[in-house]
Amino acid sequence: MRAPHRAPLLAPALVSVLAVGLFGAAPLWAGEMTLPTLYTLHCSGCHGEAGHGVPASGVPDLHDAGSYVVLPAGRSYLVSVPGLAQSSLDDATAARILNYILRRFSADRLPADFAPYTTAEVTRLRTDVASDAETRRRRILSDLKAAGLLPRDYTAP
Repeated sequence: MRAPHRAPLLAPALVSVLAVGLFGAAPLWAGEMTLPTLYTLHCSGCHGEAGHGVPASGVPDLHDAGSYVVLPAGRSYLVSVPGLAQSSLDDATAARILNYILRRFSADRLPADFAPYTTAEVTRLRTDVASDAETRRRRILSDLKAAGLLPRDYTAP
């Protein structure tokens, strides 16, 4: 008599081993995932793991993002970009990942009095989806340049 086929019992174990290998021991829901994991899953597809984006294609370098929060329009813009505003992340997680991105990639450009994004602020600002993100970004960068908050030789992507 042959032993019963046990492959179905191995599938869940194999999936668990692969998940731990790929994502570490991070839980599978966004509210408890590590910030680096959230960045990898929700942002790195466009901005890359190093956050440099593809400026020639309209995907900005995240190393410049800290400059934006100096202006109210810039602060609003960062929340309203399509990749964040239209993501499935809840507002608390969106605030966490946005603060993480600013500190990881652009800490040297944040103003000394930077106030981290809050859940309430993200909830309020997320309703203003940037229909033309590139045009809004160029306007904000122009305003930052005019205010002397960007180097004279800075060119917008």
